Amino acid sequence: MDLSFIIKITPLFISMLLGFVVIPNMRLKASEKKAFLPKLADDIHNSMMIGGIAFLPIILIALCMSISLPYLLDLTELRTQVEPPTMRIMQIIVCSSLLFIVGLKDDLHGTGGYIKMGVLLVTAMMFPATGLWISNLHGLFGVWELSPYVGIPLTVVLSVYITEAFSLLDGIDGLSSGVASLLLFTFLSFSLWYNSTLISFISAAALGVAAPFSIMSFLSSKWKNTLMGNAGAYVLGYIISYHAVGLSNSTYMPKGMLMICIGALFMPMVDIIRVVRSRVRDKRTLDRPDRNQFNHMLIRTGMPYRLIPFTIAALMGLFVVLNTYGVLKRWNPNIILLLDILLWSSILGVIAHFIHEHENKTYHRKWEKAYGEDSWYANIPHETLRRKEKTYGTMGLPSDKMTENSIKFIADGMNSFERNVKRIVDLLISGSCLIVFSPLMLLSYILIKLDDGGAAIFKQERIGRFGRPFYIYKFRSMRLDAEKAGPMLSHASGNADPRLTRVGRFLRAHHLDELPQLWNVFIGDMAFIGYRPERMFFIEQIMKEDPRYAFLYQIRPGVTSYATLYNGYTDTMEKMLRRLELDLYYLGHRSWWLDIKILGLTFLNIIFGKKF
Repeated sequence: MDLSFIIKITPLFISMLLGFVVIPNMRLKASEKKAFLPKLADDIHNSMMIGGIAFLPIILIALCMSISLPYLLDLTELRTQVEPPTMRIMQIIVCSSLLFIVGLKDDLHGTGGYIKMGVLLVTAMMFPATGLWISNLHGLFGVWELSPYVGIPLTVVLSVYITEAFSLLDGIDGLSSGVASLLLFTFLSFSLWYNSTLISFISAAALGVAAPFSIMSFLSSKWKNTLMGNAGAYVLGYIISYHAVGLSNSTYMPKGMLMICIGALFMPMVDIIRVVRSRVRDKRTLDRPDRNQFNHMLIRTGMPYRLIPFTIAALMGLFVVLNTYGVLKRWNPNIILLLDILLWSSILGVIAHFIHEHENKTYHRKWEKAYGEDSWYANIPHETLRRKEKTYGTMGLPSDKMTENSIKFIADGMNSFERNVKRIVDLLISGSCLIVFSPLMLLSYILIKLDDGGAAIFKQERIGRFGRPFYIYKFRSMRLDAEKAGPMLSHASGNADPRLTRVGRFLRAHHLDELPQLWNVFIGDMAFIGYRPERMFFIEQIMKEDPRYAFLYQIRPGVTSYATLYNGYTDTMEKMLRRLELDLYYLGHRSWWLDIKILGLTFLNIIFGKKF
């Protein structure tokens, strides 16, 4: 094996050896911090351990020892590669040390937000100070050369974003160290392949501390309440930002290396935007872990906990492989970025689908426990509820409605096989329609925004399968103050409803406002054919008149229904009760053939402009 290759990976062996020995014995207790456990995300741990305080010393030891080897062994070629970038080494040492001090203080006693941001900005500005900044986008967004007035601020923002992102990613399950390990391994592989000695030294030294921490977090139960802390997260984040900027500007690397760096960073960096957005929306603390992070999304799918790190690694590797292949094949970088976005959207869509399926199974089990297995699987439409009370339970019906033979249990007309096939067909058709109608949906979104400037997507809580609440999505067709006086039913006049906006009237008339419900179908909240879901406010009123509404909870609500065809809009309790009779008829008699007829009639009514 080439001696120069061995020297380039020497920092990895030094830092890993020190990491496995030193890190377990250098953990500080920080009782004021709180974080969510990954398996028990609703329980809060009042004390935790900071395990990243040994990162910087180990990295510096491994780095300095490795840099001295070319001089000690008199290797001229390696020495010439290490000598010129003295300022780069000083940048890593000085800035990492500064971030380590601020991060450690924050871990133990807390540090003001302005102080942390100030230090992050100072360390980020060291990139252009040492002559390193993003000067070329290699055709991304049609941009090639960047002037210093654009490239330098972009470099500073990118460095701050990546460094702070690893602080936000830091969780009690070692997510941040795991992501850092994967990124550093990717950067080390490319720097070794393209003979970039200094970057090889730095990435190997950092990987040597990130990997042991990640391994111990994954294997040892004693590490379940151990975080890297900002002392470790800031150091790793800054080193990774150095690689992102350095590799994309390195003369050793191929053209388009920027896109490979984007591929390596795409998944964790974009997910941070999604997580922060949800925390801002829900008015939660930005740096506090929650169940919305990517690893917790995988937990919610029912995936075994031990498989999650491997799944994240595989998905991140997928982006790296895609972007590397695109760069080597000289694809347009904008096409590569578009493929990254499409891949990420597809991953989130699939995960959202499995989350809903897993949560639906939970509700299914609760339903069976409350009402008996027969109430879900058996086709016994003519047995009275009172005679089957011990088997089915009361289905939530009040005792004064339990008169002899007055209420009969109505079972689902489909068996389990038919229901499964129906769900698969709904999934395939809705996914295809989301792609086909995406231009029309984008146009509708823009027109609504231009009409009155309000939110284009209207979401409202409805009650669905197993009595489970969910959000239904539509294009907003009414004024923003349409229900300022409280919940109201749609007018029977439909298109003449005075609350409709100009664009909304057109969308409602052609049923285009229902297009976002394709997403509800895709993730499993709804089906194409079912019963129209209602709000709890109106369900409670219906239940007082006819408690059989509870029987509908056996099936998913639908975008269209048997009752919609024959009953249309409902604006009175009388019509709502008539609609319930039709929905119950559908429940007891539903089949594939009946669904096909309902779907066909719905399309014909839309094409010929029939109001319903």
